Amino acid sequence: MDEGLENHEHSECSEPPERKRTLNWVDLLTVMIGIAVIYIILALGTVWLMKWWPNERVLMYLNAFLTQFSFFLLIWLLKKLRHWEWSDFGWRRPVFLRKALPNILGIYGISWLFNIAYAIFLYKQGMSPPTTDVYTKLLGQSSGVTLFLNLILAGVLAPLVEETMFRGLIFGSLRTYCGKWTAAVISAAIFSGLHFQAYGFIPRFILGIALVYLYDKYKSLYPNVALHSLNNIIATLIAAKFV
Repeated sequence: MDEGLENHEHSECSEPPERKRTLNWVDLLTVMIGIAVIYIILALGTVWLMKWWPNERVLMYLNAFLTQFSFFLLIWLLKKLRHWEWSDFGWRRPVFLRKALPNILGIYGISWLFNIAYAIFLYKQGMSPPTTDVYTKLLGQSSGVTLFLNLILAGVLAPLVEETMFRGLIFGSLRTYCGKWTAAVISAAIFSGLHFQAYGFIPRFILGIALVYLYDKYKSLYPNVALHSLNNIIATLIAAKFV
């Protein structure tokens, strides 16, 4: 019986990844360095532009859209250089909405319960969301134009690009070397940390774990994008005081 259990555990630990291809350690490290470089260059560029063009809101939108574009460019260059297909990034096996919807809504509901409990805990500790935070400044704008930009940025671009990058590429490669759940923790930490918001690190980390669960369950990024979009759209509307 012990031998059977050992064989079963070995088969689980050595299960092949669903992705057709994965990055080696050098390429994976290069991608992570590339992500950091993108953030640093855009941040320094934004600070420099503020000396000449003090319209902070416009510069924040420019930074946000350029970040997503740069991520997409990094993914596209990797696709061309490695001769990958989009399916190698996780875009395969479209899932019927009615099949995945119960899990998407269930995970979303659980994440919001956690967010509420987390916010109450921080409030009791005398902490509150920073009013000078870049996300507060962007999402808190409730004019028609800014709301439209926020919904495009947070509800469409970010889910598509970030799911391809953090779940399809980084998690999909990491799990080859360190196992599913270790890879889930690392990729979720990177995903949350790169938002550079200490107050929201834990909720985004939990969301990252939930998104890994969906990707692992359906072997496709489509449910991930649906959950990510739903989460961001509702958060955007709440921040703009529309719900």
